[in-house]
Amino acid sequence: MTIKFTDAAKHYKELPHQVDAWNFLQASVHKEILDEFARRFRNEKQVIDSSNIPKQALELIKEFEGFSPRAYYDPATGSLPITIAYGSTRKLDGTPFYIGETITKEEGEKLLIYQLNKEFLPSLQKIPYWNEMNDEMKSAIISFAYNLGSNFYNSSGFSTISRNLREKDWKAIPKTLELYRNPGSNVEAGLLRRRRAEGKLFQEGFKNLILQSSF
Repeated sequence: MTIKFTDAAKHYKELPHQVDAWNFLQASVHKEILDEFARRFRNEKQVIDSSNIPKQALELIKEFEGFSPRAYYDPATGSLPITIAYGSTRKLDGTPFYIGETITKEEGEKLLIYQLNKEFLPSLQKIPYWNEMNDEMKSAIISFAYNLGSNFYNSSGFSTISRNLREKDWKAIPKTLELYRNPGSNVEAGLLRRRRAEGKLFQEGFKNLILQSSF
């Protein structure tokens, strides 16, 4: 018999008969099966905390990533990784998607928020002066990282923007962002539009920060 742990977890609403069934599982099922169910259940039921992700970051990422309700192969390779929704390659439980799977926009946004919190913010929060940036400035950097990698800061190929951030040369960042557009490639035009949108948002945030500090 095949047990669909994820499907079972989706329907678990802590009703009396479900609690009885859970207690029965705890008493009688092999430990490895119970552990697997618990792992899947926790991922399905966990609360997705969006408080750390600025609204502007989500809007920018969704605009340029686009939404796909169906899983598809990586366009650049025609192979793995399989992607869905707003550029996600993993489910909440960390397992990969498969061709043929689908997702709603609501599920896709929850997955995006979860991944930003888990895979991107921990690295980005280590950037110098991160806590001094406002939401617009953070949003621009979050979008940039989502496109080019959560660990871009101080990585090979990112020396200019890393220096800007390290030296708090925020005025230079909008133009610096435009450097990272894969010049000469077939994606340059699209990346330039994204970098300019990120730069514009960062600049607006920087101006607002200066205005606030003048009062």
